[in-house]
Amino acid sequence: MLADLKVHYVKAHGGAAPKVFKLQTLDIPPGATVAVGKTLSLQQMTTRTHYPGAHQVELVLNGRPQPLGQFQLS
Repeated sequence: MLADLKVHYVKAHGGAAPKVFKLQTLDIPPGATVAVGKTLSLQQMTTRTHYPGAHQVELVLNGRPQPLGQFQLS
């Protein structure tokens, strides 16, 4: 199973653009559970400027998105 994290970053024009972060390739037996984590830096960088608004977050398992929620930047 492939696990990715997709963050829809708010852009300067008000829309959103997704960025996919590769997490892991997992072998999970039926009925088992696993914990997966990722830390994202929201520090301003020359390569990425963070704009205010609601940023959507999804977990993508084998290509199928599962909504996780959102975070708000002001």
